[in-house]
Formats: sequence, C-alpha cells, structure tokens
Amino acid sequence: MEIKEIRVFKMNLALNESFSISFKTYTQAQNVLVIIETDEGIEGYGEGSPDKSITGDSQEEALSFLRVVAKRLVGKPVDIDLIHENLKTIESNLGFKSQTGKAAIDMACYDIIGKKLEKPVYRILGLAKPNLVPTSLTIGIKTLEETVRSARKYMEAFEKNGLKRIKLKLSGNPEEDIRRVMKLSEVFPGEITLDANQGYKNPEVAVKVFNKLYKSIGSRILFVEEPCPKGDLAMMKYVNDNSPIPVIADESVTSIEDAEKVIRQKSASGINIKLQKSGGIYYASIIAKLAGEKGFKLMVGCNEETHLAISASVNFVAGTPYISSADLDSDILLNLNITNENPVDSFKEGCRVPAEKPGLGVRIADWLKAIINGQIFLAPMA
Repeated sequence: MEIKEIRVFKMNLALNESFSISFKTYTQAQNVLVIIETDEGIEGYGEGSPDKSITGDSQEEALSFLRVVAKRLVGKPVDIDLIHENLKTIESNLGFKSQTGKAAIDMACYDIIGKKLEKPVYRILGLAKPNLVPTSLTIGIKTLEETVRSARKYMEAFEKNGLKRIKLKLSGNPEEDIRRVMKLSEVFPGEITLDANQGYKNPEVAVKVFNKLYKSIGSRILFVEEPCPKGDLAMMKYVNDNSPIPVIADESVTSIEDAEKVIRQKSASGINIKLQKSGGIYYASIIAKLAGEKGFKLMVGCNEETHLAISASVNFVAGTPYISSADLDSDILLNLNITNENPVDSFKEGCRVPAEKPGLGVRIADWLKAIINGQIFLAPMA
C-alpha cells in the first residue's frame, strides 16, 4: 500500500474562552490538518498543533515542512519505520524540523494502518485491552473567583463523566498560587495536578510553595509540571529532590535525547509526553519505553488540539502500559468540532476512552469534508 496523495490545510479554531498560562494567553488554536490517501483508497487523518515555545515550530514552519513532505512521500509505502526515515531525511535536507508536522503525518499513517487491518490504533501498539487512566480538565490562570466558578462548572458539567482530576495552571506568584490551589482543594474533592509552565525562576521559592501546599492538602496533589525555566535540569532536579510533590518534566522534553538527559540526571520524577512535542506516536512510544522501564511517572498531555489529534493521544495512552495520567481536554475547550464524533462521549469514568473502531476511530465532519472537497474554506497547500 502506497501513498497516492497528501493534502495539507491551515486550520485556525477559536477557543471557548481565552486560556492563560505563565507566559502566554491563547485565544485560538493555530493548527494544521493532513489528509493522506493511499492507492487502495484508504484515507488517514492527522493534525499538528504547533506552539513555538513548546514544540519548537510555528504554524507557518509546520506548513512549510509539510509542503515538501506532501511531494516527497508520494509513492512511498505506508510503513511507519520507513515513513519516519524519510521524514528524517527531509529534515536533514531542509535544515530544520517540525515536530508537529511529523506528528500529523505519523498519526495519519497509523490511522491508515489501523483501517487497513481493521483494528483500533491502540491494538496495533500491542495491547488487547485499553490502558485506561484518569484525565484532568484544566483551569488556566484566573482570579480566585473565576477559578472557583470554573471548577464548579466542570464538576456540574462532567459529573456524569466521572471527573476525578482537575489541573490548575500556576502563575509563579507564590501568594496567588497558594490561594488558588487551596481554594480549589476546598471546592473540588478530587485529585489535583499543578502546572507552572516554567513560572518559578527561583527554585527555592518553588520548593517553599510546594511544601506549604503539600502540608495543607497532602497527596491529593499528584504532581507539578515544569516548575522552572525550560532546559535548566539542575534547577528542576533541586525542586524535585526537595519537594514532597513530584516534578514532571514537560517543556524540557521535546525529543528522545531530552528524555534521556532527564532520565540519566534524575532531574524529575516523571515526563509529560505529548505527541506534538515528540513527533508522533512512533517517537512517543520510544520515550515511554525508555522512561517507563526506569520507573518514571508518565503522563500524556496536549496542546490546543481538536478531537482528531486527541483521539491519536487517547489511542497512544490506551496502547501503552507505562502511562498513569493524562491531560487530554483541549478538544472539549474548542468552539468547533471537526469530527462527526462528540468529544465528550469518549470521556467516561474520568478517563478518555478510545473508540473501538479501525484506526483513530474518528471521521472528519461531513460539513468540513464537503468544504475541503469544494476548496472553499480551507485552501490546500501546493
């Protein structure tokens, strides 16, 4: 089975509300959509969600990369190993890489293979029954009152879905962060995860904050992600070694090499794997095996992704035994669903559950496919 055509589309989608982290406020998702058609008539779908500060590439860089890929992969067999060898060669020839562009191609190819074999992607990854782990719903940086309203809104809207965990974004302001976490713990009875997104420049301050929070709330706080500046593994290690709340490396791990450094230096207790950072399921699986076998905690997170890309991550989690936590909620926060499936339907008993359908288990929405085929709204890249 060979690739007959690759179509690439620019895709900007509004969020339900602005979303703030320590260094940025988001109002829309600036993504890319990939459709791969084979000589057997099977279509595979993929999505990239670039974020320069996190994935290392922008939307325009991802599109530039994919324009070249769309030409050079035509006629190539749909074989995951060979596809990634070709992508590596293209990166070398271009002199730059796009992790999210690779991720989009990767998930489209897995989608095709699953459809060809009539199996969900998670089964292709090796598990007969899905590994189901709790996912969090995220609250960005807000005022104390807004934080409380968001928590109560989630609790009411997703009670029937068995909501177990809420993630709270931290600002790096100690007093403000402590007040918000404490208030959330009073309002929400479940488990809490924290994400500082590099907000704490002083590791000693971070340690004081986390010790104080743990003393009051205890093990209900499962972990804190990337408390200090990206790439400063010594600073991260200091916080991890001196805080009762385990540290999860996020922005500092965008490749296998990054993961190996964190593992070797024991800079964190765990790693947040994102398909968009890693370059797709293929590389994410390697990172998971490396870290999982060393006893590191593993979670899977997301960028501003639609239900298409989230479904790829859900299948990755379901097919990977080492993962114990997830943060897969961005599709719920978008204003528009580009698939025929309702994202909320896959949120069951606090987990995101893969569809027992071939491939990624999602279909591009009928309205979107009609627009694409008519070339009215999303212009295909040459």
